[in-house]
Amino acid sequence: MLRLAANESPHGPFPAARAAALRQLDTLHRYPASGEDLVARLAEIHGLDPGQIALGNGGDAVIGYLSIALLQAGDEVITGWPSFPTYVTDARKEGAVPVLVPLRADGAMDLDAMAAAITPRTRLIWVCSPNNPTGASVGRQELDAFLDAVPAEVLVVLDEAYSDLLPEPQWERRSLEAGNLVVLHSMTKYWGLAGLRLGHAVAAPAPAARLRAAAPPWSVNACAQQAGLAALADLEHHRRAVALLVAERDRLAVGLAELGWTVEPTAAGFFLIHGGDAPALRRALLDRGCLVRDCTSFGLPGHVRVSPRLPEQNALLLAAFAALTPPEAAA
Repeated sequence: MLRLAANESPHGPFPAARAAALRQLDTLHRYPASGEDLVARLAEIHGLDPGQIALGNGGDAVIGYLSIALLQAGDEVITGWPSFPTYVTDARKEGAVPVLVPLRADGAMDLDAMAAAITPRTRLIWVCSPNNPTGASVGRQELDAFLDAVPAEVLVVLDEAYSDLLPEPQWERRSLEAGNLVVLHSMTKYWGLAGLRLGHAVAAPAPAARLRAAAPPWSVNACAQQAGLAALADLEHHRRAVALLVAERDRLAVGLAELGWTVEPTAAGFFLIHGGDAPALRRALLDRGCLVRDCTSFGLPGHVRVSPRLPEQNALLLAAFAALTPPEAAA
């Protein structure tokens, strides 16, 4: 079965990260460290103080920590929609009210409409860029303007779990100075550590401290810590992996378009394909050995999401799509 439904690295774990995780097997009877070494390395990469870093058991866990730290019953949480469902489910766990703002026509979050949706009850705003599942991103200038428009007491979280492929950063260190921006990162995607779960957030010292206080003890296991350190020591491997993913994403998108399928533009390592009936298309591709993501759960019943793999695997997907009829051709 060719798995193209999840946002996982097609290259597998970095060799050094795999070796580092395996070396921890002899210490599984011990509680893990609190992550000081990993925090120090992340702070070095971001050019920040270690007190501005908070670790988590994957990006999902950090989303939960933020919701626990900030939300009470009756608070409002704004997010563009459709987007990552955990923003909504974790808000509801705390008794907060999700406010869903439709995306722009290009699939990016509509920051102007989200700013207009702010009320005195707004406590938290999620900006997923590139957005999941659409893959569209917002620009640095529009993000800066949005942050200027958001009241100081409202926390904005820029979820950059899928930002590895962007040509330039979406924020600067000075963007954190106002104290109401948190930037969320994940090493489970294109760093090849999905099975170990590793994420982190960067922020001004005060919100970072609140985030760490909301996390349970030993929230990042020993294998994940050491694998993360090893992966971060090999930034050139990450750059090569991203370059190959960009090339394969673009090649696959062109190939699908040549077959008559409509592929949505993307800035991420995945993209949407207009399939007409997404559940039916998923089943048809599954019969041909290819697993893609039916986006009905995102509110997009006409689209499937594909995360490219290695060249020979992507060729199998193209062959599977070639055996099917695009919805426009069938109409």
